[in-house]
Amino acid sequence: MIKIEEILGYTTSKDKSNETITRKYYIRDTAKPPQVSEITPELAKKKFEDFAKTLPIPENMELGEVSIDEEKSARNLYYGTISFKKPDGAKVKTKIADDLFEMFGEKLVEGRKSATHERSFRVKANTAHNALDRLESYIRSTKEVSGRLHIGDISVDEEQDGDGFFAGHVVYTNPDTHGSRDKMSGIVPAYGSRYSANRTSRSREHVFELRGYNSVQDAWHALANNYGSNPDVESIDVEEDSSGGEKLFTGRIRYSLEKEEDEYNRSVSFEVSGSQTKMTCSIATRGGWAAFGNSPRDYGGLIGVTNDGVEGVDIDTAVSTFCETVYFYPWFLTSRYVAFLTRAYGCVNIMPFRGFDVGEVRFLDASGGHRLKSAARRVTTAAMKR
Repeated sequence: MIKIEEILGYTTSKDKSNETITRKYYIRDTAKPPQVSEITPELAKKKFEDFAKTLPIPENMELGEVSIDEEKSARNLYYGTISFKKPDGAKVKTKIADDLFEMFGEKLVEGRKSATHERSFRVKANTAHNALDRLESYIRSTKEVSGRLHIGDISVDEEQDGDGFFAGHVVYTNPDTHGSRDKMSGIVPAYGSRYSANRTSRSREHVFELRGYNSVQDAWHALANNYGSNPDVESIDVEEDSSGGEKLFTGRIRYSLEKEEDEYNRSVSFEVSGSQTKMTCSIATRGGWAAFGNSPRDYGGLIGVTNDGVEGVDIDTAVSTFCETVYFYPWFLTSRYVAFLTRAYGCVNIMPFRGFDVGEVRFLDASGGHRLKSAARRVTTAAMKR
């Protein structure tokens, strides 16, 4: 019997001309011994395609690609993907009013000293002038700024499309700032703040533009007076960045963030050992032989039968035990999760796990603890035995 199960989590993708929704599934054969079967890629795909046709299709979309990943297949298990998309030629948009739609596909470009944010619209009107008035009225009543960007330009194309709509464009840019007119005494946060991380620490650098100061020293003191009281500040640097005319300075403040300890990485330990088990009864009897003219005696599958009893035979059995240590944030480690671990005791895996087949790994125990100096709680899921 082939069973299809959805994997939690799906992805959506939107741009100016298209939108897709992608969902992922397991396709597996639930047959158990002695009816073990190997599901073929052709059969898995055929069943998966039939299944896809039964799914409800999201509004204004159609069924797209249906595929299976043969490279990631395991015994009796395949990964499948189903996508839904907008019909060819359909425009992806958000309805604001009957005469105004915003298109998907906003563009935001950020640099160290400048940035732009572009939005696209469709406006229904008799003339381009009326379309511009309609678009400008909406923008100025809803969103005159984007971050620290102000409206730079509002425009519409002169020609209508076939449906009586004009294409509209709104561009936000950096405001013109000069010295004393800056709201922060000539200190303006610039785009392009940098974040860095290595094995033991993290840091963030904020960049500023400083106008209206006579020297590097004056600009440095102004920046230090505004931000230097923060205990996380590691360094403050200012350099002159003028190309003639009014003096312009560039300031950089580096913040040192909390250190990341090595112990917050996932760790795994394991042990593989062997033991001997005495078998007194065979799994099956393949044949029996006796001296010529005699019939073999049937011992019912017993091994090593003597006049004194059943001796059996010792066989080697491999045993592997492994545990993993994982760190969770407090919001994840709830009483409900602990109850879930309790109910999972003694259960075996229903999907391939860490290289072991279905039913070969059994969950034995878990332990946890709380670190008072960090925002994480620790749970050690231990002693899973094959």
